[in-house]
Amino acid sequence: MYKLFIDDVRDAPDNLWTVCRSSHEAIEHIKVYGMPAFISFDHDLGGEDTTMLFLRRLVNELWDGKETPPQYRVHSANPVGSENIKSFMESWKKSIKLEGERNV
Repeated sequence: MYKLFIDDVRDAPDNLWTVCRSSHEAIEHIKVYGMPAFISFDHDLGGEDTTMLFLRRLVNELWDGKETPPQYRVHSANPVGSENIKSFMESWKKSIKLEGERNV
């Protein structure tokens, strides 16, 4: 498992991270290497690109429903974008717990 750092400008804190500079690059990376164990998110990825585009594609196109969402942190300077990412991730985690309870 690996750690993914999504940011169009900043560098990762150390060389233990895989850096992707756009939502498209992050999706393509996950297609090849699978779901990361941990993701650090910036919200604004340049132009119209945002992490929210990445997250929607991740859940709708790549997530197999068998693994739990990766652990995460948000390092974005955009407070509204940060809250959107946190809300999305927490809802995703909660939906898995609810689904698991229905299958018991």
